[in-house]
Amino acid sequence: MEKVLVFLFIALLAVAYAAPNPRGIIINLENGELCVNSYQCKSQCCHHDSALSLSRCTAKARENSECSTKSIYEVYYKCPCESGLTCNANKTLVGSLTNTNFGICQDVGRSKQ
Repeated sequence: MEKVLVFLFIALLAVAYAAPNPRGIIINLENGELCVNSYQCKSQCCHHDSALSLSRCTAKARENSECSTKSIYEVYYKCPCESGLTCNANKTLVGSLTNTNFGICQDVGRSKQ
């Protein structure tokens, strides 16, 4: 039994090392690939155009671009801002539930100067 387990472990390691690309099937998805949740995407943004459209991984919003605040659903009509930027949006309970809290990405440090 131990020999079988050792053999299976070695076979699993061989398959893992033979894989040419660390890209995942369920997580670590590239931009443009289908997603269900932002946690699946390398960019951390799962975006869709309408409630009936397919969601795809896409880049986060840049400075002066439209953005959404963080959503409980983790699927966005407008992606959240890149790191270091803040989404200046009207944050309401209704907007949070309907995923319509849209705003503009701004660098808070630069706007204070």
